[in-house]
Amino acid sequence: MSEALFLPMARYRVLYETLDAVRLPDYPGSAWRGAFGHALKEVACVYPGLSCTGCPDNGQCPYPPLFESIGSGDPFRPYVFEPQAFSGYFPPGAVLTLDLVLLGWLNDWLPLLVAALQRLGERGLGQREPAQLRLFDVQCQIDPNQSQWISVPMPDQDGPDTPFGAGLQPFRIPPAPARVRLDLITPLKLKSRGVLIQPDTLNGRELLIALARRMEACASVLDTLPLTPEPDQWFEDSETLIERRELTWLDTHHYSNRQHEVLKLGGLTGRLWLGGPVLTRIWPWLWLGQWLHLGSSTTIGLGRYSVRPAADADRPRSGSPRRRSGQLKNRSVRRVN
Repeated sequence: MSEALFLPMARYRVLYETLDAVRLPDYPGSAWRGAFGHALKEVACVYPGLSCTGCPDNGQCPYPPLFESIGSGDPFRPYVFEPQAFSGYFPPGAVLTLDLVLLGWLNDWLPLLVAALQRLGERGLGQREPAQLRLFDVQCQIDPNQSQWISVPMPDQDGPDTPFGAGLQPFRIPPAPARVRLDLITPLKLKSRGVLIQPDTLNGRELLIALARRMEACASVLDTLPLTPEPDQWFEDSETLIERRELTWLDTHHYSNRQHEVLKLGGLTGRLWLGGPVLTRIWPWLWLGQWLHLGSSTTIGLGRYSVRPAADADRPRSGSPRRRSGQLKNRSVRRVN
């Protein structure tokens, strides 16, 4: 595999100023996605009196494939919401940041999506008492290997009419380390034969199954994403992949706008140490998974992780980790000048 990959995938950073006080639930990706879906339908729909199935522009509108069910199951959704604040209270005048990974054809609709993000702020975020937000910047990470961002034109601004990908740098996959530490940023929810995988039952094979399934799904819109090896090679020596784990289970919940009910939301949290020949074999896809996530509910930000080389000083500690009550990541609040 080439170390440089040109993938039709990019991470965008959306910056809002809070006009009203906002209290975010735990892992609010579902709240963001629901609010964005309503806003997108308002700005995209040219026949508001018709259902999507009866609309003559159904095939030319991005809303149905993103938010409408098709047939008996849900189609692949080419986006990932990555809220930078996982919970917390934000007073008026604070900055609220949302990262959004767009895959494949969805990047071509960026001007409309930015208009929908602006409309989201006007409609408000939240179910009972929506808090209004002011969109003041949308940025694109032009180099996935570095923190380099450029602003994209807002709906009321004139900007260059350039196609997606102009100026974006390729994904340069670094060499595989001998060992890596994988940190779960948001809960990872995996199932094996319909049963949730628990902290003490996760093994290398289950992790490889989840990674292969995610890559296979994303390949439907990322046509330059290399396919994973055949199963016999992919799973070879899988029992040696996980050297150590420090995992716990986190239970929380979220409100589903589509199902109009509170749903349980939980998964594995903590970290894994990976190594051996299996790591070298799967490394390109494991590294790319930092944008694509793993497991269930990836569109609302679950299954997000980071990987970095594990030095000798980063050897796993003995004993089980203790999880403090209310230990949810939250970025510090700052105000708009």
